Amino acid sequence: MADAANCTHPLVDSMARARELGEFFALPRRPREGKGWTGARELFQGEDGRLESLVMTYGTRAWDTSNRHMAGSAFLVAYLSRVVFPLVGQYVLAGRVPNIALDNLSFHWNGPAIDATGLDRLAFATLPSDPMAAHPDALIVADADALYDRLKEWLFEENLQIVITCLRQSAGASVKVSWNAVAAAFSQALNRLYAVSENRREVVEAAHVFLEDPSSPIYGQLTMEEFEHQGRKGFYSRRRGCCLWWRSPRSNDYCSNCILLPREQQDERFREMLAGVR
Repeated sequence: MADAANCTHPLVDSMARARELGEFFALPRRPREGKGWTGARELFQGEDGRLESLVMTYGTRAWDTSNRHMAGSAFLVAYLSRVVFPLVGQYVLAGRVPNIALDNLSFHWNGPAIDATGLDRLAFATLPSDPMAAHPDALIVADADALYDRLKEWLFEENLQIVITCLRQSAGASVKVSWNAVAAAFSQALNRLYAVSENRREVVEAAHVFLEDPSSPIYGQLTMEEFEHQGRKGFYSRRRGCCLWWRSPRSNDYCSNCILLPREQQDERFREMLAGVR
């Protein structure tokens, strides 16, 4: 393992390794001299006409909808893919928690639309056992419990609680649908990691941490289980809420883990996914 003197940056390196599993597992740093970037916090200021316009425009483009609840769900799902996936990836793969508080994120604008999200500072929390713990951008925490607490602080308290509240105020997005979408983003990241991981037990243990904490806003939003079919195993969720995708004109079915599907139909779809026919 490279030491701090020889490493470009520990978070850049571990994000690059995670990116090999999927582009959503990496969150780049905002370019120092890049144009078109603004702090993410500027977009979430309570009742904001710009946010409402952005959400409704995205809803039309992505889900072909002018419904405020659906557009809010579509926008949040896209946002979560940019912040939750890299967070879960670093926690599981590297034992690190990048600082994804809203005040440490920036958006790149392409005209009226956002086309990139980046970190302002490459700050991260980590354990004393991390070989790169001495790096000046590392915040050393005492143990695994403290690392998870830092994750909740940066993601829930200093990011998503603000984002979801503003989406409700500005765009009429459903708070209930929004928090279920957050849990679903965790499960999707874990599903992908499980599929490619050499240590699936770590992924399952991380799911227990994320989903079984009564103090977490995603507690009780879904369950996850290992599912086996024809010698193949997957890690799938069963949602206790709905993202509203089925109401989009572009959808012709429910999601495989939708609460609106009976368990038997969910099982059948899980088997189809493991068999490679869905």
